[in-house]
Amino acid sequence: MWSHFVTFRSKASAWLTAGLGSFAALGVAFAMGAFEAAEKPVLPQITAGQSMEAGKWLIKPLKIWTTNQKIYGITPRDGQKAVVFEVELMNRTIQSDRGYYTTFQWPAVIADKIEQPMIYLMRDESVTPSLQPGMPEKMAYVWVIPAGVSIDSDVDLAIEAWAFKLRNNLTGTPGWWSKSIVGSLRMPMQQEQG
Repeated sequence: MWSHFVTFRSKASAWLTAGLGSFAALGVAFAMGAFEAAEKPVLPQITAGQSMEAGKWLIKPLKIWTTNQKIYGITPRDGQKAVVFEVELMNRTIQSDRGYYTTFQWPAVIADKIEQPMIYLMRDESVTPSLQPGMPEKMAYVWVIPAGVSIDSDVDLAIEAWAFKLRNNLTGTPGWWSKSIVGSLRMPMQQEQG
Protein backbone atom coordinates (compact mmCIF):
# COMPACT_ATOMS: atom_id res chain seq x y z
CA MET A 1 0.00 0.00 0.00
CA TRP A 2 2.77 2.39 0.95
CA SER A 3 4.65 1.74 -2.31
CA HIS A 4 1.50 2.54 -4.28
CA PHE A 5 1.25 5.93 -2.49
CA VAL A 6 4.95 6.72 -3.16
CA THR A 7 4.49 5.89 -6.83
CA PHE A 8 1.39 8.08 -7.03
CA ARG A 9 3.22 10.90 -5.22
CA SER A 10 6.26 10.74 -7.53
CA LYS A 11 3.99 10.61 -10.58
CA ALA A 12 2.07 13.64 -9.37
CA SER A 13 5.25 15.65 -8.77
CA ALA A 14 6.56 14.63 -12.20
CA TRP A 15 3.31 15.75 -13.86
CA LEU A 16 3.32 19.01 -11.91
CA THR A 17 6.96 19.74 -12.78
CA ALA A 18 6.38 18.94 -16.47
CA GLY A 19 3.26 21.09 -16.53
CA LEU A 20 4.97 24.07 -14.93
CA GLY A 21 7.98 23.66 -17.21
CA SER A 22 5.72 23.61 -20.25
CA PHE A 23 3.96 26.79 -19.18
CA ALA A 24 7.30 28.48 -18.51
CA ALA A 25 8.57 27.46 -21.98
CA LEU A 26 5.39 28.79 -23.60
CA GLY A 27 5.77 32.08 -21.71
CA VAL A 28 9.39 32.48 -22.85
CA ALA A 29 8.47 31.64 -26.45
CA PHE A 30 5.64 34.17 -26.41
CA ALA A 31 7.90 36.89 -24.97
CA MET A 32 10.62 36.21 -27.54
CA GLY A 33 8.07 36.34 -30.35
CA ALA A 34 6.70 39.64 -29.08
CA PHE A 35 10.17 41.18 -28.99
CA GLU A 36 10.99 39.88 -32.47
CA ALA A 37 7.75 41.33 -33.84
CA ALA A 38 8.45 44.77 -32.36
CA GLU A 39 9.61 47.41 -34.80
CA LYS A 40 13.36 47.80 -35.04
CA PRO A 41 14.60 51.34 -34.47
CA VAL A 42 15.61 53.13 -37.66
CA LEU A 43 19.31 53.92 -37.64
CA PRO A 44 20.25 57.51 -38.50
CA GLN A 45 21.67 58.25 -41.93
CA ILE A 46 23.96 61.19 -42.62
CA THR A 47 25.47 62.69 -45.74
CA ALA A 48 28.42 64.94 -46.62
CA GLY A 49 28.78 67.85 -44.22
CA GLN A 50 26.54 66.44 -41.48
CA SER A 51 27.97 65.43 -38.10
CA MET A 52 27.13 62.39 -36.00
CA GLU A 53 28.31 61.04 -32.67
CA ALA A 54 29.57 57.51 -33.21
CA GLY A 55 30.83 56.17 -29.91
CA LYS A 56 34.37 57.42 -29.38
CA TRP A 57 34.20 59.69 -32.43
CA LEU A 58 32.34 62.70 -33.67
CA ILE A 59 32.34 62.17 -37.43
CA LYS A 60 31.70 64.56 -40.29
CA PRO A 61 32.04 63.06 -43.81
CA LEU A 62 33.50 65.49 -46.33
CA LYS A 63 33.75 63.76 -49.73
CA ILE A 64 34.53 60.50 -51.49
CA TRP A 65 36.26 60.12 -54.85
CA THR A 66 38.40 57.72 -56.91
CA THR A 67 41.78 58.05 -58.57
CA ASN A 68 44.25 55.88 -60.44
CA GLN A 69 47.16 58.19 -59.52
CA LYS A 70 49.46 58.13 -56.49
CA ILE A 71 47.63 59.41 -53.40
CA TYR A 72 49.09 59.66 -49.87
CA GLY A 73 51.91 57.26 -50.68
CA ILE A 74 49.68 54.65 -52.34
CA THR A 75 50.11 54.05 -56.05
CA PRO A 76 47.40 51.86 -57.58
CA ARG A 77 48.84 49.21 -59.90
CA ASP A 78 47.52 48.55 -63.39
CA GLY A 79 43.94 47.34 -63.11
CA GLN A 80 43.40 49.06 -59.76
CA LYS A 81 42.07 52.36 -58.50
CA ALA A 82 41.97 54.02 -55.12
CA VAL A 83 38.79 55.13 -53.37
CA VAL A 84 39.56 58.11 -51.13
CA PHE A 85 37.10 58.98 -48.38
CA GLU A 86 37.79 62.26 -46.59
CA VAL A 87 36.25 62.68 -43.14
CA GLU A 88 36.69 64.89 -40.11
CA LEU A 89 37.05 62.90 -36.88
CA MET A 90 37.10 64.23 -33.34
CA ASN A 91 38.08 62.05 -30.40
CA ARG A 92 35.33 62.23 -27.73
CA THR A 93 37.28 60.26 -25.09
CA ILE A 94 39.71 61.55 -22.45
CA GLN A 95 42.82 59.97 -23.94
CA SER A 96 44.56 59.70 -27.30
CA ASP A 97 43.10 56.96 -29.44
CA ARG A 98 43.45 55.35 -32.86
CA GLY A 99 40.46 53.01 -32.74
CA TYR A 100 38.83 54.48 -35.86
CA TYR A 101 40.04 51.77 -38.25
CA THR A 102 36.70 49.94 -38.64
CA THR A 103 34.40 52.93 -38.14
CA PHE A 104 33.36 52.96 -41.82
CA GLN A 105 32.39 49.71 -43.53
CA TRP A 106 31.46 48.92 -47.10
CA PRO A 107 28.50 46.68 -47.97
CA ALA A 108 29.49 43.00 -48.06
CA VAL A 109 29.26 42.89 -51.89
CA ILE A 110 32.11 45.42 -52.18
CA ALA A 111 33.98 44.61 -48.95
CA ASP A 112 34.90 41.16 -50.26
CA LYS A 113 36.68 42.70 -53.27
CA ILE A 114 38.71 45.49 -51.67
CA GLU A 115 41.84 45.67 -49.55
CA GLN A 116 41.90 47.00 -46.01
CA PRO A 117 42.15 50.81 -45.92
CA MET A 118 45.21 52.88 -45.21
CA ILE A 119 44.23 55.87 -43.09
CA TYR A 120 46.12 59.15 -43.30
CA LEU A 121 46.07 62.37 -41.33
CA MET A 122 45.52 64.86 -44.16
CA ARG A 123 47.58 67.72 -42.74
CA ASP A 124 50.89 65.80 -42.64
CA GLU A 125 50.10 62.43 -44.29
CA SER A 126 51.05 60.40 -41.20
CA VAL A 127 49.58 56.89 -41.16
CA THR A 128 46.93 55.96 -38.52
CA PRO A 129 48.00 58.46 -35.86
CA SER A 130 46.54 58.62 -32.38
CA LEU A 131 44.01 61.45 -32.28
CA GLN A 132 44.02 63.83 -29.33
CA PRO A 133 40.81 64.37 -27.33
CA GLY A 134 38.59 67.24 -28.46
CA MET A 135 40.72 68.12 -31.49
CA PRO A 136 39.01 67.66 -34.88
CA GLU A 137 41.30 66.22 -37.55
CA LYS A 138 40.73 65.62 -41.26
CA MET A 139 41.49 62.03 -42.17
CA ALA A 140 41.63 60.20 -45.50
CA TYR A 141 40.64 56.53 -45.75
CA VAL A 142 42.21 55.03 -48.90
CA TRP A 143 40.96 51.69 -50.21
CA VAL A 144 42.60 50.04 -53.22
CA ILE A 145 40.07 48.20 -55.37
CA PRO A 146 40.13 46.44 -58.73
CA ALA A 147 39.29 48.90 -61.52
CA GLY A 148 36.43 46.63 -62.65
CA VAL A 149 34.55 46.87 -59.34
CA SER A 150 31.45 48.96 -59.89
CA ILE A 151 30.60 51.50 -57.20
CA ASP A 152 27.26 53.28 -57.37
CA SER A 153 27.09 57.02 -57.88
CA ASP A 154 25.76 57.22 -54.31
CA VAL A 155 28.03 55.43 -51.83
CA ASP A 156 26.58 53.76 -48.74
CA LEU A 157 28.87 53.01 -45.78
CA ALA A 158 27.85 51.56 -42.42
CA ILE A 159 29.06 53.38 -39.31
CA GLU A 160 30.36 51.18 -36.50
CA ALA A 161 30.87 52.50 -32.97
CA TRP A 162 31.87 51.42 -29.47
CA ALA A 163 29.27 51.90 -26.74
CA PHE A 164 30.25 53.54 -23.45
CA LYS A 165 29.34 51.66 -20.29
CA LEU A 166 29.56 53.39 -16.96
CA ARG A 167 30.25 50.03 -15.35
CA ASN A 168 31.61 46.95 -17.09
CA ASN A 169 29.96 43.69 -15.95
CA LEU A 170 33.30 41.93 -15.59
CA THR A 171 35.58 44.51 -13.96
CA GLY A 172 33.14 47.13 -12.69
CA THR A 173 35.08 49.92 -14.40
CA PRO A 174 33.87 52.45 -16.96
CA GLY A 175 34.95 52.10 -20.57
CA TRP A 176 34.11 51.60 -24.23
CA TRP A 177 32.71 48.15 -24.98
CA SER A 178 30.52 46.32 -27.49
CA LYS A 179 30.93 47.52 -31.08
CA SER A 180 27.79 47.73 -33.21
CA ILE A 181 26.44 49.45 -36.30
CA VAL A 182 24.92 52.76 -35.16
CA GLY A 183 24.06 54.42 -38.46
CA SER A 184 25.01 54.86 -42.08
CA LEU A 185 26.20 57.50 -44.43
CA ARG A 186 25.14 58.06 -48.00
CA MET A 187 27.01 60.50 -50.18
CA PRO A 188 27.63 61.04 -53.87
CA MET A 189 30.83 59.74 -55.45
CA GLN A 190 32.77 62.73 -56.78
CA GLN A 191 34.24 62.73 -60.27
CA GLU A 192 37.45 60.74 -60.66
CA GLN A 193 40.54 62.81 -59.97
CA GLY A 194 43.87 62.16 -61.62
